[in-house]
Amino acid sequence: MKTLVPSDITDYRLLDSGRGLKLESWSGYVLSRPDPNAVWEPRRPESDWRRAQAVFQKTAHQGARNWIVRAPPPRDWRFGFRDLRCELQLTPFKHTGIFPEQAANWDWFAGLIKGSQEQPSVLNLFGYTGAATLAAAAAGAKVCHVDASKPALTWANRNQQLSGLSGAPVRWILDDCQKFVKREQARGARYDAVIMDPPAFGRDPQGRVFKFEDDVPRLLRSCRDLLADRPLFFLVNGYAMGYSATVLRNMLAEILPSDRVECGELQLREDGGGRCLPCSVFARYPAD
Repeated sequence: MKTLVPSDITDYRLLDSGRGLKLESWSGYVLSRPDPNAVWEPRRPESDWRRAQAVFQKTAHQGARNWIVRAPPPRDWRFGFRDLRCELQLTPFKHTGIFPEQAANWDWFAGLIKGSQEQPSVLNLFGYTGAATLAAAAAGAKVCHVDASKPALTWANRNQQLSGLSGAPVRWILDDCQKFVKREQARGARYDAVIMDPPAFGRDPQGRVFKFEDDVPRLLRSCRDLLADRPLFFLVNGYAMGYSATVLRNMLAEILPSDRVECGELQLREDGGGRCLPCSVFARYPAD
């Protein structure tokens, strides 16, 4: 099992973590927000935490959570990595639109794309604000990006413009991922690679419940029919699902050669020390 920790992200710093929280700098703007994995004690003094310019915390309204903004973010609040330039926001779901630990996977599949003899076609399911899509496009792939959220898709389009990739061959699809994959099966579509970042739990606009343990194995089997005879790569990420990375590996190994599937954990390292914060799990093909 692998542990991947990106080390050269200039626009993100994990300043400290502990007591169920993390203190971060996003392009110089400092946030404090919950993280259930941070069960240890913080290392920085309380005065450092009080300097957070926005804090995601419980409010007085029926235990709800929201951002307490002490100083507004910069007008053009951006995250940069390699060729990517992505807009940042304080969302109601405590996220900013970017998951910086995924940079380790972006570099991994970008290397595979650049080493391909032909332009590969990549399907990105649950593509959210488009960072993985744009990392693949910047490396030279044709990408089909699918997400059921119109605001997320609009945000991803802005990120395409900010990244200078307006001419890149990206198809932006507003659709339920499972329904789209079924239609692609019927059309006989084929892709050289798949990226999948499913939620642990969710509802579509019609109220249908998405559950990781029920829907992801079924979706993986459907994606098998969309893969080229010699797939370039397949990447599955998991957040807050309560399962080991081995679970993802075992599911992916049902549709691809098990000896070439690896799994692991994505982590972020704190400033000034060796302590790492686990963020998500992944399984991917081919193994390094």
